[in-house]
Amino acid sequence: MNLSTREWGTPTVSGVIVWMLVTLFFRYFGHHVLVSVTHDLFFPIFLGLETVTAAALYLVGLGYRLIDPSKYGLVRFGMIGTAVGLLLDSVSLSNHSLFFPHMSDEQVLSFSVWVVFAYGLYILIPAWQNTHTLALARRKG
Repeated sequence: MNLSTREWGTPTVSGVIVWMLVTLFFRYFGHHVLVSVTHDLFFPIFLGLETVTAAALYLVGLGYRLIDPSKYGLVRFGMIGTAVGLLLDSVSLSNHSLFFPHMSDEQVLSFSVWVVFAYGLYILIPAWQNTHTLALARRKG
């Protein structure tokens, strides 16, 4: 597969931006919104965070579609964005005291659980949006 700079550069830069925004959110607010995985409120908080994450990814996907309206643009965004985020999170988690100085070790574990699930959403939601967009295009044309 021969990808042009736009086809790999746009989702790569977008993935870095998404990772940076999420990392900044958890750097400054993570200690307020995350609890230990053994805490009674972990599951409801986890579900709430993932629901907000899914909605945000959906909205980001709508915005990304404006930047890259190509046939498989959203699929590339999900796949490359996830790869970029995973690579960067391996650095941020292995240096969590620098990236997340206000979080306890239990909160870093909670963040890790959240982020693994979020990356699943990061692949699935853009892929679903892409499929939905293609189906709508077929109905119109």
